[in-house]
Amino acid sequence: MKAESDGQDEMAGGVAAEGGGGGGERSTSSEATINAAERYMKEVMETFGDQEEKLVMFREIMNDFRTERTDIAGVVGRVKELFKGHNNLIEGFNFFLPKGYEITVDKHQPPPETLEFITLVKVPEGAHGLN
Repeated sequence: MKAESDGQDEMAGGVAAEGGGGGGERSTSSEATINAAERYMKEVMETFGDQEEKLVMFREIMNDFRTERTDIAGVVGRVKELFKGHNNLIEGFNFFLPKGYEITVDKHQPPPETLEFITLVKVPEGAHGLN
């Protein structure tokens, strides 16, 4: 069992998860943490309800983090890639990270779908070389 002083008992956002933090035992005093996690998971499910493979991948990331098969940097990279274009989910994941870690996003970067649309609008098919 991990020592409580390893920083795992505090989650980003100032919410303490007494009894083990990001993967340990739950206590009744961590009800706010559990509720926040449930709200986040609901948002993920609503966003990717029609993309089962993304939900499976997210569960794998969380399981790898919980069982320490990957470090925090690995989790952060995988989450950013999986949720690319969904800044609300990327930023919301910060809640699960130990204090001192945070995922940042480029707020000026449009979602990938928007970039594809802009490209289509800027350069219509067959318009190359026209004045």
